Amino acid sequence: MSNYKQDILNYGDDVKNLDCSPYEQLRMVNDRTEIQKNIDKLTNSEITLLRMFDLMLLNNVEEMLNHISNVYDFTLSDKNNIPYTYWWWHLDKIVKGDLVVGSDVSPKRNQVKTEVFNSNELIEGN
Repeated sequence: MSNYKQDILNYGDDVKNLDCSPYEQLRMVNDRTEIQKNIDKLTNSEITLLRMFDLMLLNNVEEMLNHISNVYDFTLSDKNNIPYTYWWWHLDKIVKGDLVVGSDVSPKRNQVKTEVFNSNELIEGN
């Protein structure tokens, strides 16, 4: 098992555990950022697993936002110029409907395009 796969599995455990502390959930958001920085090194199966956990996070986005907001002010994400392609830092915008996240997986190895829609603009990234 690659180091990245274990990181993804740890991220998934955190996504599924809605009873942990808000600090642990904030660490999960940081961990997701580190995984994203290595997205080009992931195998197809690791990307699939990551997207599955991302969907779980999005499915519980309101609860995650409420929980993490106890220790993190999501308006700081804009102040710190965190790009919308790192959507997990913008859960507040997703809940409000200002940010819509989609994913398109290409048949080419490791070609995942994340689409983030904000105010009728399409922002593309990996």
